[in-house]
Amino acid sequence: MTGAVNGPLSRFCRGCAAVGVTVLLACALVTVADVVGRRSLGLSLPGLIDLSQLLVMTSVFLCIPYTFERRANVEVDLLYQRLPRPLRRVLSVLWALASAAFLLVVVWHAGRAAGQVLEYGERSPTLALPMIVYWLPILFGCGLAGLVCLRQAMKPSGHGP
Repeated sequence: MTGAVNGPLSRFCRGCAAVGVTVLLACALVTVADVVGRRSLGLSLPGLIDLSQLLVMTSVFLCIPYTFERRANVEVDLLYQRLPRPLRRVLSVLWALASAAFLLVVVWHAGRAAGQVLEYGERSPTLALPMIVYWLPILFGCGLAGLVCLRQAMKPSGHGP
């Protein structure tokens, strides 16, 4: 893992990841409460599946930009590290641009799907939550990760794709 610049974007991504981890912890606590309630009192939390799906998705997509920002995604660099430094810098820019393009295409298509969900007024099966709230973390996380990749393309480190 290479350290990125500690600028505003870096701090924002770190804050989003902290919120994401907190959301995941909340999901775990709600799930444990449901299990304990069912076993000891015979009561179950209604809509736990809807809620846990939303919390897990939110957690993941709040953490993804930080992973990109820290360049902590899984990579195989056996060959990469043996390449000349100038070539590594070029490859870093190309990988960052390819990643940004992919993420922005995901945002585009997810945005279209989210628009349809919003237009049709779809709701989750049990809690009747508007389905748009399931799409917002995807749009936010992929959009922010795409911006991170664009920044990395402008300031390549040469330390990995």
